[in-house]
Amino acid sequence: MKISTTIKLKPDFGGMSKKIKDPENFESLMTSIEKNYKNDDPNKIYRIKDLKTEKIIKDQNDFEYLILENYTEKEIKLLISIIDKPKIPEYQEERNHISFKSNLILPKQEELSEEEQIKQKIREMVQTKLKVLEQSIIEDISKEINPIIIHKGINCSICGKKDIVGIRYKCAICPNFNLCENCEENTDHDDNHVLLKIKEPISSEKNLEQKIQNTIIIPEIDFKAEPIEFYFKASNLINIQTVTLTNTTNFIWNKKTKFICIKEKSNLIGNDIILEEEIKPGNYTNIEIVYENMEKVKQNNEYYSFFRLIDENKKQIGKLHIFKIHIT
Repeated sequence: MKISTTIKLKPDFGGMSKKIKDPENFESLMTSIEKNYKNDDPNKIYRIKDLKTEKIIKDQNDFEYLILENYTEKEIKLLISIIDKPKIPEYQEERNHISFKSNLILPKQEELSEEEQIKQKIREMVQTKLKVLEQSIIEDISKEINPIIIHKGINCSICGKKDIVGIRYKCAICPNFNLCENCEENTDHDDNHVLLKIKEPISSEKNLEQKIQNTIIIPEIDFKAEPIEFYFKASNLINIQTVTLTNTTNFIWNKKTKFICIKEKSNLIGNDIILEEEIKPGNYTNIEIVYENMEKVKQNNEYYSFFRLIDENKKQIGKLHIFKIHIT
């Protein structure tokens, strides 16, 4: 994981301070310095000093330690100077596929003593360990600050985005209908359908579907909707009401389709009815509702009974049916 770094360059020879965002390496840092602060004198070179540690940054190793030591800082401040070029031979070194020049003359590998070779190996091991530690720390901090929730195998039904990230919205009525956060804000999905807000990934989609099927989702009742009105005389009350249901959908209502009373919303309770025949689109059927508590009604009062049609999976078909009963 890459560290996001902002470096502020402050020249000690006059000029404006400049900011560099995410330099990739020491070479790109030098390129930015040369671009912002011209040096036309071939006998002069740039010197880069970390204002926090007073350490001189002269090669790729120094650059890597600079980034590692300051990865929690919002901004790294470097002092840029132009100094006389040392009159010593330059040594060209290739390290990590990046070419750069060092002002130090390094001995050849075979000239190192055994003790120096051991020290060099230790430095290389420490550097490797530090990089591994850096990666681990950054990943841990990233997870704590901004944990990513991914719903594996769940795709958005609108934009088609695979593996929904963040909050998932699932329709409790339509089979296999899911929305990502962006599409949920702009969807024109049926307002009568309940959208389940799922914040954490579900271990078993089958269990979720079973819970939805075993739960009757009751939408909010719209009392402004036009009810079908019936009138009963208190002196000659009957508890049976005939209702005509017309199939206005584009699919067949099978024999497992039910017309059920929403008892917790109704003050006049009717029985649940299973259709005795298949109803094709455009056709109708007559059903008889038997009210259970008709004996408790009072004269000159109005009562409401709410019904809905559901399929064999307990999913609502069409809108609610509202019956308004006048007792005269």
